Amino acid sequence: MLFLFEGYAAGPHYTIAGSGSNYLCLHEHPQWKTYIEGLQTSGKIYGVEYELYERNSVFSKSNNGGNSLEQNPAPCAVCYVGGRSTILMVPARTQCPDGWTMEYAGYLASAHSTRTSSTGGHKRTSYVCWDEEPEVAVGGTSQNQALIYPVEVECGSLPCSVYITGRELTCVVCSK
Repeated sequence: MLFLFEGYAAGPHYTIAGSGSNYLCLHEHPQWKTYIEGLQTSGKIYGVEYELYERNSVFSKSNNGGNSLEQNPAPCAVCYVGGRSTILMVPARTQCPDGWTMEYAGYLASAHSTRTSSTGGHKRTSYVCWDEEPEVAVGGTSQNQALIYPVEVECGSLPCSVYITGRELTCVVCSK
């Protein structure tokens, strides 16, 4: 696996409709073309901040010196795996299918789940596989903008015998 760049996890503000709905990895050294100073009528993107507390954090604290990740900015990295043309994120698994190579494992994460969006609550984002040992990005501050949480199961349409309500879902990223 070849490391391409590191940067800052970014996504939509949790209370604002419109703009994008997925998380991105923004390069730590952006390159600019034509731009207009100041805020315009346009889409927006914000830095991702961990919303993890003792009661909802399944992530290891080992990469953060044992400190809480709560309300710290999230870093990201983009890597290239040579010779393998397919990357697959498999939710609810800790191992790759036979014949596939594990790149990393972790927990499924997304924006907070809320019943209504008309009250200015959380908006939808993509599900992402967040590394099981998250780190904190340098330089950002807590702003409660784009937020990320572990994803829990709610059974019903999902069979309760195997998808147990309240459990955080694992995930694995595989290549072939």
